Amino acid sequence: MGYFYSNISDSESTLKSYCMIKRAGIMVAVLLICFNICSAQEIIVATEIWEPYNFVKDGKVIGISTEIVEYTIKQAGIAIKEGEIGVYPWARAYKMALEDENVLIYTILRTEEREKLFKWIGPLIPPEKFYFYKHRTRSDVVVKTLDHAKKYRIGILRDSIHGQFLTAHGFPKYSLDEVSEQVFNLKKLLADRIDLIIDLETTLKIRTQEQNLPLPEFEQVLFLFEHGYYMAFSQSTSEKIVERTRSAFEEVKASGVIQQILKKYNNNLSIAQ
Repeated sequence: MGYFYSNISDSESTLKSYCMIKRAGIMVAVLLICFNICSAQEIIVATEIWEPYNFVKDGKVIGISTEIVEYTIKQAGIAIKEGEIGVYPWARAYKMALEDENVLIYTILRTEEREKLFKWIGPLIPPEKFYFYKHRTRSDVVVKTLDHAKKYRIGILRDSIHGQFLTAHGFPKYSLDEVSEQVFNLKKLLADRIDLIIDLETTLKIRTQEQNLPLPEFEQVLFLFEHGYYMAFSQSTSEKIVERTRSAFEEVKASGVIQQILKKYNNNLSIAQ
């Protein structure tokens, strides 16, 4: 009989050990699942300097689009990798969004050429008109149609809508002078090193003020295009993250926060419907 009870005791001990190991295994599995979920909800956010939409002041990234994006990400409950938005030359930010996983880029114009390259959310704010500008003193530069501009040297921002628009309309590559930052185009135009640039009134005014350049020397010569301003995820981003962010953006938009941001930056824009 003693042998029988001993076996029962040993069996109970073995069963308890098994249960403890099983519970420990379940806890580890749960922790791993939670870790994977948290990791999947961490994104890289990339932008450029483009005032008043995204720029740096006192070491912090701010601007109309920046605040909209930050409100949206917070509402979605998604973490930004390393806790901050990355500011890069546009070409680098654009490359990251094309090639890497879980990358959110803003402020990006939504065009037919870009449509299938990204997962779009927006528009953040209404579109503005882009124009050709020339140096006011250049009476030899006459542009009344898009085709007229094909004989001139045009300063463009690398990997931006500028070059994509012109290339799509048959402009030869040798006529396009690429730079990493738009301010270089402004200075080159005033020095007559290029014949035309592409910009919009709002940002041209800000850039000339910041760089102490004479705004009246930039003459608007031809309307080119307008497209909505968006944030966009890389194609390899999880659809769950994208849909969660889309839903959050609609909530932010409905809350009236975007109107408050626009008012804060003293813009006369109204959010696109």
